[in-house]
Amino acid sequence: MPKNRPSQNKRNAKKYGKLHAERAKKEHEAAKKVVDDESLDFPTKIDHLAKVRRWFTADTTIIDKYMSDELSTAETVDILAKPVDEAYSSADFGRQWHKQEMVARGQRKFHSPEKALEMWGAEEDWPEPETEWDASQSTEMLLWDLWYSILHVAKRIPYTDEARHEKLVELVRAFKARPNPPPPAPMTIPLKREWIWESGKLWTDLTVLGISVAEVSNDSPGCGAGWLWPELRAWENVNAFMARLTASHLMTFQSLGLWALRDATENSPSPGYRRAHPPSDVDVLSHRVILASLWVTIAGDRVFAEYYPKIRDKRDIEVVDRILDLTDDKLPWTRSRKKYKGRARWETARREFVRRRFEVESHNESLPLEAREMASKAAKAMIPFVQFGENYHDR
Repeated sequence: MPKNRPSQNKRNAKKYGKLHAERAKKEHEAAKKVVDDESLDFPTKIDHLAKVRRWFTADTTIIDKYMSDELSTAETVDILAKPVDEAYSSADFGRQWHKQEMVARGQRKFHSPEKALEMWGAEEDWPEPETEWDASQSTEMLLWDLWYSILHVAKRIPYTDEARHEKLVELVRAFKARPNPPPPAPMTIPLKREWIWESGKLWTDLTVLGISVAEVSNDSPGCGAGWLWPELRAWENVNAFMARLTASHLMTFQSLGLWALRDATENSPSPGYRRAHPPSDVDVLSHRVILASLWVTIAGDRVFAEYYPKIRDKRDIEVVDRILDLTDDKLPWTRSRKKYKGRARWETARREFVRRRFEVESHNESLPLEAREMASKAAKAMIPFVQFGENYHDR
């Protein structure tokens, strides 16, 4: 092989780069057409963009009726949860007994007879059901569709509409309060090892919601979405919803809040993977500031609870003056964490650094008024979090 042979990435870029660029251009043009169509209201634009961009979504008919008060919370939960309960308690109508036994047979051979019996149980004959099977009616797929539909509806609701966001949070709370369906009988050892049936707490754990959010995160601007204004709004709206779920202790999405904070206050603006029709740095920063501000004002105490050490004394605050204009790898905690193991003043100064960055952006005349006002609210909301930590002493 020649020493100067281009890397696989470079060869692929040369081979497929033009094709990818053409696809990106067509997709952007289709999305722009939706955005420019004045006959479409905002929710309809989001529905159309979901198809153009191939976002993670599902049918929202029942959730829409709930949001328009055609269905009560109890009725909505009952309609959507009953098929899930039925599939769960029947082991996907008998199919999972056979499927998981086949998995077990593939695993037993890697262990001693005693260990195989302990881990996977004795071999059993479970015939594969012969009736036609619609995989979309499995427990897992029904749960994916349930959470995708709720998350998609959240994208349509402006983050300023607190009442409607709370109504959607109330629906999730009702699912969490629903009694867990009875386990399949018999609950075989291989079936018990399958993750859907493992905990026995289908609704208590809001099973699949967490990984649904992980998938929907791929629809963020610069990744699965572009930088057109409805796409930015959709991502801001669903983040406001996830922040409310976090603040309500229904689920914990702290990591999304932390990423938003770092993007807005510590990282340089970047358009992400979608390089076609890239936004300006100001557009990126404005969007990031709004996202981070939403997390701070809605769920700040949860976001800062674990990952940002508490301020120890005034010197932690004073050092911020020396680093306020730094970004990315120039920030000291990206260089000193290993050396100081989180005990350096740079680490304990991060809360004040974030608060001060919000203050700076609130006076940044290049940003839209909305972003500046959100940054101002976030800076004020952070004041209670920049308090001296308990049990810390000057060293």
